[in-house]
Amino acid sequence: MVEILCPHCGEEIELDDGAIGEFSCAYCNENFTWDGLLDDGESAYLFDWKSFWIGFGIPNLFIILAWGSGILFDPYRIRSDSGDVLFHSGDAIGLLHIVSFLSWITILIYGIRIKNKALWKGSLVGIAAAPAFLILGIVWYVVATDWSMF
Repeated sequence: MVEILCPHCGEEIELDDGAIGEFSCAYCNENFTWDGLLDDGESAYLFDWKSFWIGFGIPNLFIILAWGSGILFDPYRIRSDSGDVLFHSGDAIGLLHIVSFLSWITILIYGIRIKNKALWKGSLVGIAAAPAFLILGIVWYVVATDWSMF
């Protein structure tokens, strides 16, 4: 929210971030225009870095957790009585990557819905950076497990 002074009565008026156009003062009922710039010409919109890092970071934590658990559980395979493998470390990696992607999409939709530009931009940056994180995760996994993947 941006607080500005009414040009007619001088009372403080709260406007939404990024709001521009013609408004009516709640105190004097006079109309005025707001272009989103403060008196010194600077924009009144401040980027919310906390929301950006939430949109970018939370899904990436799932990716870090995926590759960390893959390395931690690499030697473990849970087998049934008949010898079939019920759990493999690749299952955790795949599941957490799916959770990561779904959380990116969820945060993106939520950020657009509540009009939090920083939140959905952080999610989009995370989606764009996902292939790089995937490649780095594969390299980290292969090196940490002495190339047991291949």
